Amino acid sequence: MTNGTAAPAAGDMGVHTDDTDQTPMVAMRDVGKVFVTERMETHALENVSLTVRRGEYLRIEGPSGCGKSTLLGVIGLIEEASGGDYRLDGVAVAGLSRTQRARLRNRLLGFVFQSFNLIADLTLAENVELPLAYRGGIDRQARRERALALLDRVGLAPRAGHYPAQLSGGQQQRAAIARALIGEPALLLADEPTGNLDAGAGGEVMDLLAECHAEGATVCVVSHDPAYAHMADRALRLDQGRVVAP
Repeated sequence: MTNGTAAPAAGDMGVHTDDTDQTPMVAMRDVGKVFVTERMETHALENVSLTVRRGEYLRIEGPSGCGKSTLLGVIGLIEEASGGDYRLDGVAVAGLSRTQRARLRNRLLGFVFQSFNLIADLTLAENVELPLAYRGGIDRQARRERALALLDRVGLAPRAGHYPAQLSGGQQQRAAIARALIGEPALLLADEPTGNLDAGAGGEVMDLLAECHAEGATVCVVSHDPAYAHMADRALRLDQGRVVAP
């Protein structure tokens, strides 16, 4: 995307696809994550090996505290693995500087969190366009046009000037999905995206993620809700930081 790029058509979810590239989106081998404090070490992940193909929809499940969110954080470059080999879109992650990781994250990834993580004193349009502001090289008008197009796509165009506190939880999560899509991510990561929603709003959010997948996005969702298990191509189950079912 360059300066002056037109906003996408209403039906364009803004996801990146490349059917000719067979490089896995995620390739992990024997990845571990240890959290160290003055009193103890916690092995959140141990010897996790995982491959996620382009265009795949992966569900990550398991009991509370088993390492699901930690794994998603490592995949999303929010957490740094303590050991093992991790390649994101073919790029070896180990040894990247904080700036390099941030650039890779901004270019490739979109995040949807359980707690929405919208900025309270920004309007929905401002929240959605924020990742492009961090990326740079895209003028304000182009950012705003794209944000408005995506808010329209998730049914929130009339609320573009509202603040998060003025919206329901389901509306905030739909805005968070629009924000996740603004940078045309190759990989969408969602951590318990329905955890704070009622069944109706949760279904709307999961349907949006399913649409993104149908249009070519690679999707990884952490969830404990069996109601949406059928949407994924396959499930990865964790227990005590280890993969117990591929």
